[in-house]
Amino acid sequence: MEDLTQEIRALREEVRALQVKQTLPDLMTPAQCAEYLNRSEEVLYLWRKERNAGQDSGPPFLHISSRTILYDREDVLAWARSHRVN
Repeated sequence: MEDLTQEIRALREEVRALQVKQTLPDLMTPAQCAEYLNRSEEVLYLWRKERNAGQDSGPPFLHISSRTILYDREDVLAWARSHRVN
């Protein structure tokens, strides 16, 4: 019975995480994008650096100003789907 209880708790946590991801805005901050991809902001920063150096790393991003980076949720999802292995 305890195994079932733990499984139910784990499923509830997964549902909550999915609900959070669905409520994120169309344009996400690096923190929101990191949460969406289940990665750290540091990884996103490294991907941006690599992308700026001409490599195809990480999702595309919008460089609004020197202090404002945003990610279009649809672009991030398309990028993630492009890495699907069949």
